[in-house]
Amino acid sequence: MRFDLEALNWDEKPRRVELAKAVSEYVKKDVIDKSVLDFGCGTGLVSLNFCGLAKDILGVDLSDKMVEIYNQKAKKIDCNAKAISEDVNNVNIKFDVIVANMVFHHIKDIQEMLKILSEKLNPNGKLFISDLYLEDGTFHDKGNDDVSHFGFEKKSFESKYFKLLNFETIYKIKKHKNFDVCMWELKKIV
Repeated sequence: MRFDLEALNWDEKPRRVELAKAVSEYVKKDVIDKSVLDFGCGTGLVSLNFCGLAKDILGVDLSDKMVEIYNQKAKKIDCNAKAISEDVNNVNIKFDVIVANMVFHHIKDIQEMLKILSEKLNPNGKLFISDLYLEDGTFHDKGNDDVSHFGFEKKSFESKYFKLLNFETIYKIKKHKNFDVCMWELKKIV
């Protein structure tokens, strides 16, 4: 798996670190005393910034090496976070907040994943998705073998997926190097 191979050097790309920091800064206000799921957590660049704020933090990623680094970093800073290498389908816990940073362009069935994640949210929970606007396929410099989408056209993404589920779009942001990144803040409507 590509992400296992890249795990050791993952935190060395400044643009990756800067985007994760921007995402976590925006989300911070919503994680205070809340349970948080970091879906596609990688090395924890987003959710480890919630240490000392969130009640519980669980990172989920399919890459064993990313999870290993996440847990090493959490232990080093004495954080109430842990990561597991698991399919999110097998996580049987509800969360107040779910964060997915730069994950959705790797997911084939967006609608199914949104359904799965919405089922893991507590009533009035929030889902934060940051991902690429539609791009030309040049974002990934090591190939696109594991890429399902070259980003998303904002209005199409919202109308195609969010209207089918009980979510309200609240916020959109960001610029990532030469590639635009949109952040959606979705509140589960009960």
